[in-house]
Amino acid sequence: MLSLSTLSILLVLLLLHPPQLSAQDVQIRLAGEGRRNANEGRVEVFYNGAWGTVCDDEVDIKLSNVLCRQLGFQRSFTWAHSAKFGQGQGPIWLDNVHCQGSEASVAQCQFSGWGINDCTHAEDLGVICSPERRPGFPPATLEEAPSSSGQQPRQQRQRNQPSAPAQPAAQANIPSYSARGHEIALHRSTSSSRRGGVSPRENGHEIQISRRNRGGSTPSQQANPALPQGHQLPSRLVNSDAYRQRLETARRRPQTERQEPDVQVDREPQPQPPAQIHSERRSNTHQQLSGNHVEPDPVFPDADLENDAQYTQGSGRINLEEVRIQPVLSSNRGGLVTEGVLQVKHAGKWRHVCDQGWDLRNSRVVCGMLGFPAAEPFDQNAYRKLWNSKLADPSSRLRTQISKKAYWVEKVQCQGVEVSLAQCPAQLSLPRSDVPCRGGMHAVVRCVPGYQFARNGRAPAPPPVTPVVRLKAGPRLGEGRVEVMKEGKWGTVCDHLWDLNAASVVCRELGFGSAKEALIGAQLGQGTGPIHMNSVQCTGREKSIMDCVYKPVPLYTCKHTQDVAVRCNVPDSGIQTSVRLVGGRDRGEGRVEVLIEVGGTMRWGSVCSENFGLNEAMVVCRQLGLGFASRAHEETWFWQGSPDAREVVLSGTHCVGTEMSIQQCRKNGHVYCPRGGDGRAAGVTCVETAPDLVVDAQLVQETAYLEDRPLHLLTCANEENCLSSSAARMNWPYGHRRLLRFSSRIMNMGMADFRPRATRESWVWHQCHRHYHSIEVFTHYDLLTLNGTKVAEGHKASFCLEDTYCPDGIHKRYACYNWGQQGISVGCWDTYRHDIDCQWVDITDVRPGEYIFQVEVNPTMDMTESDFQNNVMRCRCKYDGARVYLFRCHAADAYSAEEEDLFDHQRQLSNNNL
Repeated sequence: MLSLSTLSILLVLLLLHPPQLSAQDVQIRLAGEGRRNANEGRVEVFYNGAWGTVCDDEVDIKLSNVLCRQLGFQRSFTWAHSAKFGQGQGPIWLDNVHCQGSEASVAQCQFSGWGINDCTHAEDLGVICSPERRPGFPPATLEEAPSSSGQQPRQQRQRNQPSAPAQPAAQANIPSYSARGHEIALHRSTSSSRRGGVSPRENGHEIQISRRNRGGSTPSQQANPALPQGHQLPSRLVNSDAYRQRLETARRRPQTERQEPDVQVDREPQPQPPAQIHSERRSNTHQQLSGNHVEPDPVFPDADLENDAQYTQGSGRINLEEVRIQPVLSSNRGGLVTEGVLQVKHAGKWRHVCDQGWDLRNSRVVCGMLGFPAAEPFDQNAYRKLWNSKLADPSSRLRTQISKKAYWVEKVQCQGVEVSLAQCPAQLSLPRSDVPCRGGMHAVVRCVPGYQFARNGRAPAPPPVTPVVRLKAGPRLGEGRVEVMKEGKWGTVCDHLWDLNAASVVCRELGFGSAKEALIGAQLGQGTGPIHMNSVQCTGREKSIMDCVYKPVPLYTCKHTQDVAVRCNVPDSGIQTSVRLVGGRDRGEGRVEVLIEVGGTMRWGSVCSENFGLNEAMVVCRQLGLGFASRAHEETWFWQGSPDAREVVLSGTHCVGTEMSIQQCRKNGHVYCPRGGDGRAAGVTCVETAPDLVVDAQLVQETAYLEDRPLHLLTCANEENCLSSSAARMNWPYGHRRLLRFSSRIMNMGMADFRPRATRESWVWHQCHRHYHSIEVFTHYDLLTLNGTKVAEGHKASFCLEDTYCPDGIHKRYACYNWGQQGISVGCWDTYRHDIDCQWVDITDVRPGEYIFQVEVNPTMDMTESDFQNNVMRCRCKYDGARVYLFRCHAADAYSAEEEDLFDHQRQLSNNNL
């Protein structure tokens, strides 16, 4: 009996704690939405025959490094919590994972057990890895994220995957499908011959679900983009009438007309005729059908006219991947190439475009792709003269090249509103034409640069008219959340019906080209204040987004979680080549070296670190296209500089923050750097995402009041310098001070957690209040006259930076109790109540009158943010000696310049006069 009970216990333990899989058995991948590169995404683990996610509890850089190395990357940049890359599905396999950092697989780390967790998919973990690959791992692509078992043999890699059914012989000539999911097709069962072997109970449609081949397909079996991806509905089911009409046309058209013999692009095995495919598939179907039956889609040439990768000669569109213009007669305009001969890339090769039928509408599309808002006419006679002279030259290669059909793209027909030439009908060569581009020459394009690019490398010019749209919190030039001006106030746009047409109108209005992406769901951070527009519908021809059709936003019908954003095409001005980061561990950090003119020659050199702050570092990171600056370094002895750039060539740098390059910032005429260069030269660290702190103006306005507080209750506050200087001359502990008290709530509306720079070991202990200060000065409280003179001030140290409140679905990560980590999570608030010490302004010595009350968070800009302009909150203040009244509280960047000027000088109250 003892042995049986022992065996039972062992069996139960084995069931509860199954043996961990080896590194070769555990596969991981990166997935999710909003991914910019293949080295970032939501972490998914394959276990027990199913893909699942990882919870973000107790995650650190060690776990992130193990995951990235297992995926084949060199190291991890950081991790992303709270389902930044979207919520996954299925089980949550791992929770509370603790790694030493040297493990070869996440399965070797300690964790709660497979599938044991207390999380939801709102806490799915993501990672951002370095782009460099480890030796022996194949290059990573965004379409198919690398698997951890990428180096294993195929048979071993398929051990934990569901085996795909054998492909019927009849489908040997049909391209295999590398996409995930199932292919679904519906066919009406009208033929009695097909019902011969079918159960009498069958009626309606025949439905068959075929699992896609996820094994290794042969090189000749290419994925057909015309077929549905995953569970996407086939295009013929979306518009069945148009599909049936195209299908009948394809059946009647001779095979020789559907495919010309001289097409040299996108060659694939020729699909079988539709009837033959149907007959072979049906003859190889041996299973008994019952109910509804779905068969795979037939593959027809030219059956889906929306497929950009399969166009043949004479079809409506071809896949034009890129465009460029080669300057021939014009010089660069401030480093910009704005005029030249157009070249397009198709199937990996650059081709010329025939100018027969080319007009300004086509040029506008090309200019939009190159980052320019508009196109203009050019001197065609000069280009025609040059063209004829080259044709007359016997040694010119042009005479032989233009006779080749592979040299040309013809009959490009754009409406001018497209965001890419790929959306315009075009032909590689005209059918039944022996001479390509007969009587024509190569197309020429002349673009008009935006106002910020038209000053030959100098600081951007102001916009010609007062802007009614702006981009906020974008990591790069031409990116950001869209905000529009209405009735003197800035507000956001709701994402219903938001598309590339509307996004392109915004981009062109701001002086950029067409839109690369139209982002929804506050992907670049949430805004504050009103939401002005919803259901925006533009044709693409509008001069301003205010000219588009849109609907007003009723109260509470749209949230800031639905704010829209854009990524615009930006011209290549070459400014990124005049600055570099040297010596860092990755491309996002290092000593700053700039290319600048010294004594009439261009030289590389370092930057003096004196007065080099976060604003200057932000300009450098944006100039390099590396996002935001997380830190400006005053000492860089740990980063080795370039031998040819040891001399300091730039000092006294002062940037506003809107400059496009560090060379455009204000600087000393003669270099003066007492600190010296080399190890004391300036350096930066750049990051992809940043927090964004905003003060809740409404709460300040609603909670302000006066209190006469006895001095004996202000001893600790006086030690922390929370009272005005006249308090030191009072007869302590007798008397009182008049305090303007209020509550403040600071929200993190950015895309990364806000963390104090100092680690816990560096926090300062205050004995009187018996707490630590993680940031010595976190906020400034000031009372100003209407002309800006400061009459009273206060400050607040951050003794407890924590997630006081988080909306549903967001997990609180920071708490001050038990010497916990301090910070503010994305989407959460940190609240300082009115009844705690130093949450006031001492106005004992202030006379009655009208003032401006101002709260500024992160005033010294020690910690990075995506937007510093909304850190200030301002209110009008009326003080009559016994009462105080705050009104018109708003963020400093919430009003137009005219409204802000009116705010500063309007003396009367709009209501509730005191």
